[in-house]
Amino acid sequence: MALFPLLQPFALLLLLLCQSTSAQSTTTTSAASTTTSTAATIYPGNSKYTYLGCYNETTTLNNTAMTRALQGTSESNDTMTVEVCLAFCAGSTYAGLEYTKECYCSPYISALSVKLDDAQCNLPCVANGSEICGGALKVSVYQLKSSTSTGKSAAPGSMGGSGRAAAGSALALGAVVGGLLWL
Repeated sequence: MALFPLLQPFALLLLLLCQSTSAQSTTTTSAASTTTSTAATIYPGNSKYTYLGCYNETTTLNNTAMTRALQGTSESNDTMTVEVCLAFCAGSTYAGLEYTKECYCSPYISALSVKLDDAQCNLPCVANGSEICGGALKVSVYQLKSSTSTGKSAAPGSMGGSGRAAAGSALALGAVVGGLLWL
């Protein structure tokens, strides 16, 4: 049995977890004037939604059939801000922004999506450069404040899910990792 195909998903996951980029602030000074550009910041939320964190997009993971981290309605436009996305997703459990102008609404977060360091979501919104709107294959996720959802689906493409299925997946993953370490 070839070992490389077994390691491929773990290598991709490790790569996603280890990538690190950060937004920077720059200052340019000349004799005539001083220009300062400030890095975009995370919008904390509004009266209905609170910032949950930065999550990886799942469309490029093997065997996911292009399943997104947030499944549901979506919108992409050049007037996108966090406020526009939260209004578009009004009532959805989760709202997320990706790649400066994409907005996704969903009742759950895919079980394959993992929370990353907030610095991974580092792209400013196309219509408001002072706010973060995700990153390349990274989603800035907001959760409805009245939601009591656990946040994860049991399997890609399912609506909701049971904790037992998610726990079984975690056990299977642990067994595979343990087996690989034993090799």
